[in-house]
Amino acid sequence: MKIEFVEDDGVVIELDGRSHYIRASYLGFKDRKVLLCLDFSSPAASEPVKTFLKSYSRIRGARYAVLIGRDCRWIYDNHLMREVDEIEERAVEIRADEKDYRIAAAFYALIHCECGDADEGNRVCGLPRER
Repeated sequence: MKIEFVEDDGVVIELDGRSHYIRASYLGFKDRKVLLCLDFSSPAASEPVKTFLKSYSRIRGARYAVLIGRDCRWIYDNHLMREVDEIEERAVEIRADEKDYRIAAAFYALIHCECGDADEGNRVCGLPRER
């Protein structure tokens, strides 16, 4: 299977009159359709990033959420609603609900720390912006 990876430009979502910009690191396309959302994480932030990716991938209509960590690779299938070992090519329509928008906005703010470490930011470090 050939997947084309493109840096994610992100999306702006409106919640309660406020705009929130959210994104993953990369989108994986198969036949010009978003198949997966890919992000990276340090061990300290893997659970919040997984929660974010599940909702964000549904917002983007992607079947899979994929997390790459230092020692792991995690794939979540939004169609089967469980973790999987491999990615299938079969396209399935995935839709987000209002809860996904709220979760993605909240967890994006949590996992992308202010220090901007390594540009990916996916860490819960608690460091102030000025070091």
